[in-house]
Amino acid sequence: MTVRIADVVDTPLKLVSNERGHLMEVQRADDPNFPGFGQAYVTQSLAGVVKAWYRHRSQVDQLCVVTGLVKLVLFDDRRGSLSEGLIDEILMGEASPRLVQIPPMVWHGFQAIGDHSAFLLHLNDRPFSAAEPDEERRPADDPYVPYRW
Repeated sequence: MTVRIADVVDTPLKLVSNERGHLMEVQRADDPNFPGFGQAYVTQSLAGVVKAWYRHRSQVDQLCVVTGLVKLVLFDDRRGSLSEGLIDEILMGEASPRLVQIPPMVWHGFQAIGDHSAFLLHLNDRPFSAAEPDEERRPADDPYVPYRW
């Protein structure tokens, strides 16, 4: 899968399976694109629910689907970016695991696809600060973003 948004890194992950189940290595400190560690958390996205739009001024977001199937959508409105104005869709799921690294200032959102909820692992390069949140939001149907869920 080719990501068209500049500076986004889409890394396929390997499942190591045996008779007891499987192991999925998501990230290591010696990975070439490791942005550093600030916070890890898991969210549940209910089937059909859209969680969009948001972006961070300086934080690098990384997303990996643990269970379920998710459509991740990215919108680049960074002035001067090689991909300014582009939209990208990435289908992510447990059957084809991947870690998607989203650079600062790229709008993104996601939706669980199908009849089941999805669980996503979020790996951020810095911890969330309630006193100084590094986040901007727009409603999922904001006409500024040229995408319709």
